[in-house]
Amino acid sequence: IRLIWRNKRTKTVFLMSFAFVLYGLIFFTNPIYKEKMPAFLIFAALFTTGGFVINYGQFIPAWESSFYRMLMTQNLRYRLFLESKWSLMVVITGVLYVLSIPYLYFGLDIFLMITAGAIFNIGFNTLFLLYAGSFNRKRIDLNKSGFGNTQGTSATQFLIMIPVLGIPMFIFYLLNKFVGFNAGVIGIATIGVLALIFKNYFMNLIEKKYIKDKYATINAFNKAA
Repeated sequence: IRLIWRNKRTKTVFLMSFAFVLYGLIFFTNPIYKEKMPAFLIFAALFTTGGFVINYGQFIPAWESSFYRMLMTQNLRYRLFLESKWSLMVVITGVLYVLSIPYLYFGLDIFLMITAGAIFNIGFNTLFLLYAGSFNRKRIDLNKSGFGNTQGTSATQFLIMIPVLGIPMFIFYLLNKFVGFNAGVIGIATIGVLALIFKNYFMNLIEKKYIKDKYATINAFNKAA
């Protein structure tokens, strides 16, 4: 938390995450989405509680790129590093979910979508973004402003948005169309719950990937941004 608040880039991501709670107002107040494009409501639901997970998680471990070599010489277990990142994303997602409670005003269906999105963010997206982070090779200067700053962005960031947002939208679309609304919501939440149940298994795989790519990541981060 102190690292986040001490640097411009991470502070911007942190504050913008809370602004994303209001993102749902764009979609939930427009009846056309509920009537003709309900899958986009899931998109909004994911962003409502997932602003931090998505914007912070996609750049792990580049946030530590300026001192990554030193970090890796401290006999720090990768598992501890990954667990700390996971816990941070989960806690802030939980806070954002609590802040989204006023969306009950728009109906129980909307809030159920937000709830399913939060479970998906906590279960699937946190783990997937940790894994995707093992491919990050772009250094980030934490002292530069986060507004309009694309430093650290590569093709990886664009590709990871497909499963992070595309999978739940596609699942909801299919289940909602052929089974019903409740099935769509339950389907998304189920993926999140299953990811949580098998968290330790996936964490072991993620840790092995980071260990395997340790020196490649250090060498990449040592290069100029």
